[in-house]
Amino acid sequence: MALLHGVDLVIELPALYSSHNAGVFARGAVDTLASTGVVTHISFGMESPEKVNEGLLDILLREPDSFKSALACYLKKGYSFAESRSRAAEVLFPGAQDILSKPNNTLAFSYLLRIREKNYPITPVPTRRIGEAYHSTEPGMLPSATAVRLALKENRMEILEKLPQESARLIERDIQGGRCLLSDHYYWRILRSMIIRLEAHEIRGFAEMSEGLEHRILDKAKKSLSLQEFVDSCASRRYPRTRIQRHLVHILLGLRQEDNRRAQRMSPPYMRILGMNDRGKDLLRRMTTTSSAPVVYRHKKFPESFEKTVADFEYRACGTWENLVGSPEPERERYAPPIIISL
Repeated sequence: MALLHGVDLVIELPALYSSHNAGVFARGAVDTLASTGVVTHISFGMESPEKVNEGLLDILLREPDSFKSALACYLKKGYSFAESRSRAAEVLFPGAQDILSKPNNTLAFSYLLRIREKNYPITPVPTRRIGEAYHSTEPGMLPSATAVRLALKENRMEILEKLPQESARLIERDIQGGRCLLSDHYYWRILRSMIIRLEAHEIRGFAEMSEGLEHRILDKAKKSLSLQEFVDSCASRRYPRTRIQRHLVHILLGLRQEDNRRAQRMSPPYMRILGMNDRGKDLLRRMTTTSSAPVVYRHKKFPESFEKTVADFEYRACGTWENLVGSPEPERERYAPPIIISL
């Protein structure tokens, strides 16, 4: 879809980073683009691109004592980390809470912070996001990804008329070919089976698990009949739905806290190419002399290393997804080559 709509080169963001919160996601993405040595600008969508402000960036980057104090206070009151951070920033920068309460703004500031933190010679190009809100389930003229997924799960295929023609064609092809996951039934059954065989102390060892949450997850898994019921029963002001959903992915794929911390300290260790056109091939040729990370084209069996941790996590993620679709290709992650199209 990306290549058919003007992208020249598609690089994988490893699941170890993409299945995480906005900060980790953004660090992995920005570090990858910077490591190519050919990227000069990064564009991203925001609800409020006019609200990009150096003063707010400074507060989030430097975290002065007054900010840390306010953050600790709100966390103690039971707010989530994201909510606590936005409220703490509001104390020092009026208007920050409104800015950081919007999901695309939050991710955008994470990109900006990483560029500033690493002093990358990259120019940010924020773009106004239009259409339905990020979490909206309404099938408006420009529906959110959330709305599209929900409509497809409910067999409301008319939603495809609101997508670019080539995107709709590819989705229809993959639905008909059994290559789309349109129900979370089996996902929940597998997850529930994994959770209820664990002890609370074992759940506590997964990535970002807060003390006490492991008991709630274990208890609710034993009682819930569906994924939605489980997430609803676990979610709270401190633990939003999105965080609970990330915990489930980490449990399913076995992301332990030690590997998680290591990933947060280090950049993605390689660049895997997923697709390209003719201009993308030219970029790859340039990257042979500019890139600071190795380029790979398929899943690679690395020796014991951080590269192996990242690649093996990707392999488990893809293998699990294949196990859930109607027409699985169990070893696709090992043999599938990059997609190449000609201009």
